[in-house]
Amino acid sequence: MESRNLLPQNTRMMANLLSFSGGALDVFCHMYYHSLVATQTGNILLLVADWRSNSMSHNLLRCFSIFFFSLGFLFGIWFKDHRRNAYWRVYGLLPLCVMTAILPFLPPNPFIELPIIAFSAGIMMKTFTGSQIENHPFVIFMTSGNYRRMLTALYYVIEGSGDQREYRRQALNYGFIVGSFLGGAVFSAILMHFIHIWSIWLVTLSLITIMVYYSSEVKRLGLKETNL
Repeated sequence: MESRNLLPQNTRMMANLLSFSGGALDVFCHMYYHSLVATQTGNILLLVADWRSNSMSHNLLRCFSIFFFSLGFLFGIWFKDHRRNAYWRVYGLLPLCVMTAILPFLPPNPFIELPIIAFSAGIMMKTFTGSQIENHPFVIFMTSGNYRRMLTALYYVIEGSGDQREYRRQALNYGFIVGSFLGGAVFSAILMHFIHIWSIWLVTLSLITIMVYYSSEVKRLGLKETNL
């Protein structure tokens, strides 16, 4: 499928950047705050596994993350319902972009920082709920479903049944997404060992790239009033 026939939010470029951002953000928050902000089911599992841990502050941060992510997601629903033009997707990324950009300059206070990041991640999650890579749906923060879809497509490619062209394209697209998510996670983990909190700027740069790419495509294709 040619890129000119796709809406900006459904291109491979956008899908890879979103997945990369999700992987980088969750690894940073897990290493820095001992909590996740995107994969909330992971937070629930960590709470259950560590409920007898002496480090109650970590468990409290996870509870804050779940609560404020949920608030952000609900706000994202309201925000989406009141959108006026195609640039609403850019506005949905701004809170997380600003927070990750200024985080290294803030006095350390995880009980303020993490809730804001989680709230912003919730908005971003809702903003790109229903995302597609070409015409294949995917999830930007949790890659297990994308991985299963990749394996399914690979199975039918190896088996040689059905529409082989379509299965190969699915396998390739989901492979890109899984690879981007893992790439963001690994790169973020490596940077944490060298530049510590400044590694959050990896997420900032990814989000800026997404906003610039999306905005330029909307303007180029004249989609401001139609790509809602």
